[in-house]
Amino acid sequence: MTTNAKCPPKLRLLIGSVGSVVGRNILDCLEYPAFNRRHLVHVAGTNSVAEAPNNFRCDECFLVPPTASPEYPERMKQVLHEVKPDVVLCGRDADTAAIHRLLQADNTLPGKLPYGSLESILIALDKLKTFQFCQEHGLPFADSFVLGRSGDLDDLHAFADRNGYPLIAKPIEGFRSSGVVFVRSRDELRSLSEHEGYIFQEYLGDRDALDDYFRSLEGPVPLFSEAPGMDPHNSFVVIGPDGSIGDVQIVHVFYEYGVGVNQRRVVHPEVEELTRAFAAAFHSEGGFGPLCLQFYPDRQGHQKAFEMNLRNTGATYALFLMGLDEIGIMINYLLPESNFPIVTVSNAHEHTITGKSSVTFAVEDSAVAALTRLGRWSIG
Repeated sequence: MTTNAKCPPKLRLLIGSVGSVVGRNILDCLEYPAFNRRHLVHVAGTNSVAEAPNNFRCDECFLVPPTASPEYPERMKQVLHEVKPDVVLCGRDADTAAIHRLLQADNTLPGKLPYGSLESILIALDKLKTFQFCQEHGLPFADSFVLGRSGDLDDLHAFADRNGYPLIAKPIEGFRSSGVVFVRSRDELRSLSEHEGYIFQEYLGDRDALDDYFRSLEGPVPLFSEAPGMDPHNSFVVIGPDGSIGDVQIVHVFYEYGVGVNQRRVVHPEVEELTRAFAAAFHSEGGFGPLCLQFYPDRQGHQKAFEMNLRNTGATYALFLMGLDEIGIMINYLLPESNFPIVTVSNAHEHTITGKSSVTFAVEDSAVAALTRLGRWSIG
């Protein structure tokens, strides 16, 4: 017996910066053996590094310039026209704003982004805007200062006197804690104030616990070092385009040498309440999609956020294993007619621990060479 029935077309997904940790997490969610959805999706990726192994987990991949490059917009427009994606997900912060601007400027470009308005994206990208947004909405966030945008050098010293040492200094548009340093004294503050692009923040948590760590840096410099007490509570929620706020998942993250090695799902009523308030405020600015917040108690024991993202993160796969399917939820928000399968978990999975790991696989040099030479690679 034969039939002329056709299989429904695959959903077409484009992952920007697919070679990143976030790109790997998105692919892992689609390929999870017990709930495999990879066969339902045609995956295209873009990346600026040909050697990234994730490139070759896609059905096709395109080599693009770095996001900040003047050549990036035109190349991405070519990719969008060729791939014709239904949904675009981003592996890096900078991609969200860059691709949003392209789609906003040219309505002939295909693809939907699950990140809301450009204004809300920029709030999360610029750490001073994040702080100002929180002040406007009465949300607790680490006190912050940018020289020239918040005031002059005298104002910076007043900020330090108000919050005490150590302070935290971080790149305004940084990621993954790259370039983040402690500021332990007025001399260090003066030195860092000569460098542009830094935001200064109050340090949240137990300052006395840092004394031994700081003393260890005054002698021979250790090859590896780890500041104590860096185990925040991270919260995750997906905001619907209509402002609906889904289940909040809270994890206590444990770090070793700056890398989160495992995450324990917990119940934390204060953090959940704050997360819902943040989500409602973001939606009032036109934001929706995945929201990630990092919290730590201040000296008075009150929870304050100190980082946020409005995209998928390196925890996306761990969240999936604990019952929050960001990818499935977002696809159904953007394409409700797709009925894309969403994993569901029957309980809250409190006290579940997930560990980070990498799956090793081999990529032929010839595939890397083809992507480098042609700017495009595809299966077969």
